[in-house]
Amino acid sequence: MKKQLLFTALFISSYVVLQAQITAYPDTTICSGETVTLFSDASVYCGDCYTYEELEYAPEETAGEDVTMVDDTYVGPYDIGFEFCFFGELYSEFYICSNGWISFIEPGAGWASNWTPDGPIPDAASNVPKAAIFGPWTDWHTGLCTGCVSYETVGVAPNRRLIVQWEDVPLFSCTSDEGTFQIVLHETTNFIDNHLVNVLVCPTWDLGISTQGLQNEDGTIAFAVEDRNATDWEATEETWRWYTSYISWYDDEGTLVGNGPSIDVAPEETTVYTVVQTLCDGTEYSDEVTVTVAENFSGTLDITDVSCGGLTDGAATITLDGAGPYTYDWSTGFSGSNSISGLSAGSYSVTVTAPDGCQKTFDFDIIELEPLELVFDDVENVQCFGYSNGSATIEVSGGAVPYDITVNGESTGSFLTELSAGDYLVEVTDDNGCTTSSTLTITEPDEIFITGSADVAITYGLSTTLTAETNTLDLTGVTWAPDGGVLGCEDDPCFIYTVTPVVTTEYYVSITDENGCFAIDTILVTVIYSNEVLVPNAFTPNGDNVNDLFQGIAYNLNSYHMVIYNRWGQLVYETNTADYYAGWDGKYQGEEQEMGTYVYFVEALFNTGVSYSGQGSFQLIR
Repeated sequence: MKKQLLFTALFISSYVVLQAQITAYPDTTICSGETVTLFSDASVYCGDCYTYEELEYAPEETAGEDVTMVDDTYVGPYDIGFEFCFFGELYSEFYICSNGWISFIEPGAGWASNWTPDGPIPDAASNVPKAAIFGPWTDWHTGLCTGCVSYETVGVAPNRRLIVQWEDVPLFSCTSDEGTFQIVLHETTNFIDNHLVNVLVCPTWDLGISTQGLQNEDGTIAFAVEDRNATDWEATEETWRWYTSYISWYDDEGTLVGNGPSIDVAPEETTVYTVVQTLCDGTEYSDEVTVTVAENFSGTLDITDVSCGGLTDGAATITLDGAGPYTYDWSTGFSGSNSISGLSAGSYSVTVTAPDGCQKTFDFDIIELEPLELVFDDVENVQCFGYSNGSATIEVSGGAVPYDITVNGESTGSFLTELSAGDYLVEVTDDNGCTTSSTLTITEPDEIFITGSADVAITYGLSTTLTAETNTLDLTGVTWAPDGGVLGCEDDPCFIYTVTPVVTTEYYVSITDENGCFAIDTILVTVIYSNEVLVPNAFTPNGDNVNDLFQGIAYNLNSYHMVIYNRWGQLVYETNTADYYAGWDGKYQGEEQEMGTYVYFVEALFNTGVSYSGQGSFQLIR
């Protein structure tokens, strides 16, 4: 950035609208870390000298109102939109010339047709523009473009701006070369900005010369950018500012901290700021303002989070490093103490006020763990009535691990087995002492029953019918079994069963339901025997395994003796108790006996003490 103060040899007189002076305010006290805005009241200096500086390139947005003009013409007047001071005079209107300049007075004869400078400014010749801003002045050919010149007043008082723009305007005689630039007038400060987007040279036309500068209404005072006064030059992306005075701010070490009528400062310690108004002739006016920084303080928060979900036992204490005394205002409405308790989970703050009125707000959060929750998973109820094979898994979440689990007051793990039907109180305590509980209910099916018919006594050789009844029909089977054997049954389920036992027998009837549950009952069938020996009257010992033996039938025997004779009185067979069941096979000494009539004699002693003797004949048939 460069700054230059220009004077001209043709300087005739100086005119000042107001006597320059400046006042800075306010003297103030702030707290550490705060920002304060400092202001200055400076009288507007509007004289007939200007200085300029090159700023960081920052063109305005495109101006809005298009004007139509042919080559080497001017249009206007147009309202500036505010009063603008130029070389000590106030103006409210302006004219636009196609050749890159604006004037605050109606152009004279020959101004517009004087397409390029005849020489450097100042130039009082009648055909040279006066009260003009050249941005730059050269032979631009607006007759070859439409809507390439425009203007617009933007902003809000007292900081409005007039923007006049030439956009993509060809150079006369070098029409393929186009230029874009802006002239901007600032309300209040009377700054003049000149944004050069792209400025080219046409060396084959009037030596390609152009002027960037200002000239007063008499053509006696003028200022131009160095080496840009009726010379050939080019520019790309430049911003220039003209002003009659400017305002600068310095801290108490002489460091520049800002420019303009106001600045924002945030000193870390008490600082005296100096505001300086510098006029274009080098004259300076200044004033001072003091920003006092109050004693800094900081604090440390000690937070106690909520112990258990849903409780309000959170707390906070703030400890400050300053001397105090301090006042405390908590966001809950509580005040007067550096500690607060009874807080639920949430976001809070405490505002601390120091004796000098400085305040700091400290934000904090009270946190609670997820609520302690207890659920039962994979619950298996008792399979059958009276069993103890129920089970369940205890799932615990939230709170602070580890967990202590009790069931009916006794510590246990999270997997429960061998449970009987009933209610179990499960309690969980986390590491913070928070508790939760729930009741686990294990159910069992109704007890199933099978009831057999009453015990019965039958005479040997007879049959009896056994029956059974049950309280459920959800069965997978009914089984009858005597002494460990399994009997068949045509019906399904089989609740009626006929038996013909030859000895006293205990019958078992059992059922199994769909759960695999089992029930059983017993029926005793007592067989009553007669005190006699039954003997057949014939047999057929032919080897077909049917009636091949001749034998007496008796039960409950203590002793037994039988003899058999043929018709000639010859003894062909004899048996006793030991081989009672053997019977005679129709042979004697290995020889088959002939068919015919045979005689038997039998004697028996029953366990009842009754004796029996009998005789008779029978037929051997082949």
